[in-house]
Amino acid sequence: MRGSLLRFIKRCQPLWRLGFALGLLSISVLLPGCSQPDNVVSAVHTLNQRIASTLNTPPAKLSYTPRPAPMPPVRELKSDGEPAGMSFLTSLQLGHCSAGQLIAERNSSLGRLEDGLMRYQDDLALLTALKSCAEHSDSAPIKTELEQAIADKRQQLAYDKAQGFATDKALRHALTVSNTPLSVISDSRFEPPLNALKHLTEWLKQPTADAQLANWRQQLAQSDYLPRLMRSTIEMRLKLQQLQQQLPSLTQAAGCNTRGVPERASILQNVFMQFFIGEVQVTLAALTTQYQQLKPVLENLADQTPQTALKQYLTELSLQGEQLTETSKAFVQPWQQLFADCGFTPGAD
Repeated sequence: MRGSLLRFIKRCQPLWRLGFALGLLSISVLLPGCSQPDNVVSAVHTLNQRIASTLNTPPAKLSYTPRPAPMPPVRELKSDGEPAGMSFLTSLQLGHCSAGQLIAERNSSLGRLEDGLMRYQDDLALLTALKSCAEHSDSAPIKTELEQAIADKRQQLAYDKAQGFATDKALRHALTVSNTPLSVISDSRFEPPLNALKHLTEWLKQPTADAQLANWRQQLAQSDYLPRLMRSTIEMRLKLQQLQQQLPSLTQAAGCNTRGVPERASILQNVFMQFFIGEVQVTLAALTTQYQQLKPVLENLADQTPQTALKQYLTELSLQGEQLTETSKAFVQPWQQLFADCGFTPGAD
């Protein structure tokens, strides 16, 4: 009897597991909010729900639209012209100086993998090496060709910089708006990529071959904080703006156009204080504080890029913090009117 019972239990275990899994699936379907992790924009959705519940109206429809223009693709940013070079035979005669080794490294499989600003930094190092090589006594037979290569390379530096700026993968990653907002606003996660971007921006003004460019690029490539900060700021602005535009006349909805202060008006006041001042406003302040630090860096980058499309993209990106502040002020105005019409102040009990 005991053996039969054990065989029955063993045979039914897969069915019980399936039933348990389906039960969990049913719960997740019935409670969709449980499957969506909170992020810094969630406070706007909570405020939206609370306002709708108080007014007994459907919640406003909030979405990440209109989406900002994406970062221009590399194919639209490549500069006209060709990189400067020298004859193959001349390059073979540079074994007596460092320029020969640099050229060999660039032509190696690893050298060809270098992209963007690392390639531009290599160009600077090569130019310095060619100048030194031209003064070497063993370079006398090819000195004229070396001097021409140096002149060509110097003339091409602006092209090399523009090309590096447009194609650098780490820089593009840091300046591309993310698909997801921040889960939490953190200064400790914000400062390293911001400082790396600051250093890189300053380096672009006066580039040298010995700067810590690789370290800065690595920090930017490995962090998604700046892209998600941009997304959070833009999404917060869009959704707060949509919520304001879809609000009814609060004074009329609260019933404050009659004598006395209706209960609904007092509830709306509490909703504003608890969910806007207590939650949304705190997030707004944190986002705009960090964006104020990012703004001048984006402006400096926009000033240095020769590509019009990229300049416009960076300029628009730099304005997002200010636009969020203006949206926040506009959102508060109808609430201020409500408080005035109902005869109480935002801080009143």
